[in-house]
Amino acid sequence: MKWVKAHIGIEGNETADKLAKEAAQGNENIIIAFDRIPITSVASEINRKGLEQLQLQWNNAGAGAVCRSFFPYLVQRLKMNIPITPEFTALGTGHGKPRSYLHRFKLADDTMCLCNERQQTSDHIISDCNLFEAQRGPMINKIEDSEESWPPAKHELTTKYLHAFSIFVKSIDFQKLNRLVKYLELWCQVPTKRTSSE
Repeated sequence: MKWVKAHIGIEGNETADKLAKEAAQGNENIIIAFDRIPITSVASEINRKGLEQLQLQWNNAGAGAVCRSFFPYLVQRLKMNIPITPEFTALGTGHGKPRSYLHRFKLADDTMCLCNERQQTSDHIISDCNLFEAQRGPMINKIEDSEESWPPAKHELTTKYLHAFSIFVKSIDFQKLNRLVKYLELWCQVPTKRTSSE
């Protein structure tokens, strides 16, 4: 595209001038479409409707309750940059590493946490397992410094307190916990030697 001098007989320029005059004078033979919707608006509307439908399915799904408690709003989740690790996934879904999950598939003898206080679930690990008291402390401090009470709603852990929650999650070593469980199970199976005085 380049500039050309006006009114000197250049065909394309003369045609453009003629059409502009006709449009300005209200020539009824010219069809001007002011009611067309830009493709970006159509795409945005389709995306919005799709997300509404997906959110409705998410709300009504029978499975995924633990994950839904951390991420109740899909639009919000899609905008988040979350440091996904196996530990984060395990706590955020309740699958994979907690003993309550492993027991369902006969990969653990029982659901009891090593602290012997409750079943080892995501809630227990995050909220009150004394094995993670030291790791949980900085997260609790961060939340209480914000004048909120402990424990917050799970979705607040992944929004308002994501950084502190991520540090806590990184501190959990499920492999070490599982090795400790196996060690304790083996130790309980080994018969103790009796002393000669018995």
